Amino acid sequence: MARLMRVFHNRSVIFKFVAIYVSILLVSLAVMGYTLYRQAASSAIEQARTVMEQNLRQTKESIEEKVKMTENISQIIAFDSRIQTFLDSDFINESFQLQDYRDNIAPILDNIMRQNAYIHSLHVYMGNPTIPELYGVYDGFYGMQRIRDDPPYRAILENDGLRSVWRGLHKENALLIRPDITANADVLSFNRKVYSVHNFEVAGLVEIEITAQELLRSAEDSVSADIGSVFIANDDGGIVFADGQIAYEKRLEQAGLAELPLDEVVNRVSSVGGHRSIVISIPLTGPGLRVVGVFPLGHVLDKVNGSIRTTVIVLTAALLLLSLLVYYVTVKLLSRMKLLLKAMKQVREGSLDVSVPVAWNDEFSQMALSFNHMTGRIHELVETVYKAELLEKEAEVKALESQINPHFLYNTLATISWVARKAKAPEVVRLSDSLAKFYRLVLNKGSSETSVGNELDMVKAYLEIQKFRFEDRFDAVFEVDERVREFATVKNILQPLVENALVHGIEPKRAHGTIRIKAGVEENRVVLQVADDGVGMGAERLRELKEGRPVDSHGSGYALANIGDRLRRMYGDGHRLELFSRPGIGTVVTVVFAARRRTDIA
Repeated sequence: MARLMRVFHNRSVIFKFVAIYVSILLVSLAVMGYTLYRQAASSAIEQARTVMEQNLRQTKESIEEKVKMTENISQIIAFDSRIQTFLDSDFINESFQLQDYRDNIAPILDNIMRQNAYIHSLHVYMGNPTIPELYGVYDGFYGMQRIRDDPPYRAILENDGLRSVWRGLHKENALLIRPDITANADVLSFNRKVYSVHNFEVAGLVEIEITAQELLRSAEDSVSADIGSVFIANDDGGIVFADGQIAYEKRLEQAGLAELPLDEVVNRVSSVGGHRSIVISIPLTGPGLRVVGVFPLGHVLDKVNGSIRTTVIVLTAALLLLSLLVYYVTVKLLSRMKLLLKAMKQVREGSLDVSVPVAWNDEFSQMALSFNHMTGRIHELVETVYKAELLEKEAEVKALESQINPHFLYNTLATISWVARKAKAPEVVRLSDSLAKFYRLVLNKGSSETSVGNELDMVKAYLEIQKFRFEDRFDAVFEVDERVREFATVKNILQPLVENALVHGIEPKRAHGTIRIKAGVEENRVVLQVADDGVGMGAERLRELKEGRPVDSHGSGYALANIGDRLRRMYGDGHRLELFSRPGIGTVVTVVFAARRRTDIA
């Protein structure tokens, strides 16, 4: 990586500009393209899931329509009074009975078959043993003994609570007595009991057979089958209809599908046969079947991928065009920079009368103006060297005077104190001593840092002077943890806070007040607090101070802002300056910063 960066830094500025621009644009386009693709793909998949489910629901409704019609037909037959009377009556082989059977009973089934062409076969099994079968003529009525021992029929006949039932895919029940007839058709059948009107016992069984090809034709004609596979599966997970053909041996597991819930609609995206696909399962009412659709996402995302490819081609062309434009603009701009570099080389070689032509007012022109101004000032700067040396010596003299002035101030205050003692004026003595102590601590030998102990002593000296001025109209209470005195702090941060408390809190109160100064150590942090019971301030004024917007140039806002700036320079973000005030209650200012001993400060 370091080697690559060195190679990059050694390339020309034009190469760097174009490379950085192309890189930024490529990253942006890649992120944007990926995001758009994900959104478009997600939207397409959700839309496809909705459309596929609607198509399969149409297939389901088409199948269920035939199922419902079949159940209704069986109900019409089972509750037909003529058939119920026929099954309940003893057949004594009289001619009128045979004639009634042929004219009124048998045509019922024949008419139903003619009106419902989708029905494959229609059987009525008669429980009355006295009624014979008419051999050689298909009329649909057969003796119950044909099916009584057959397990599928026995299940419904022996279950008193079961009135009707659908039977899954099986071969047709061919009942005609002809040697050339075999049961080849794959059918689903619906059986309904016929009850006697006399004793409510089972008098017969109606069986309607529908070929699976006819009943499930809607699955073959489904629009969704064009972009995927549509199955009809039973409750056991076996596939009974797939790709327009009857299936006996296939199962959902073999098709790569996991177990699907029997009684709920499934619409999800999962892996089928190693391909991400939309899997939809919708249960059918009646035959115990489900419509299952599997639609690979590849078909769904073909249009999205095509749109993305077109977008990539367009964006690539735009990127090449913009790269050429950036190259052209960069070359034009750097040509002006090269003129400036040529002039700078001439100056470096000693030619001071060089200037660069200025034609515009952009940044390069500003650099050229600055360069021309610089070369014009070089002679002046050379001439001012001697003057600078004189100013340096003058500064040294002033620095010496600044050291003499404090000593003169201390000596003057000592003289005032001596004269006051001689004149027996103790208040003047106390005042001059406090003032001398205050200035000695304020000046602090020119250092910007001091100890917390010095700050506290300076505040005490300041308050002694102010007590004389305010004629003891306030009390000063110190609550100091002695451990805090040895820690370092920014010079002169407590005195402005105490002064604010006096001037803006106690003095406007026009009554006796109290200033409380606290100093301690909490969790390796110095905590200084100045509280007064003065007039306080309102919410608007408090907000102005916290936002650093003092009302006047002599207000407390400038003192707080100054203290905050100095603390920030020394401690960075590792400090807090908190302000609390309420009108008529008072003001509290809290300063918190890291605890460091003065010996720890570089």
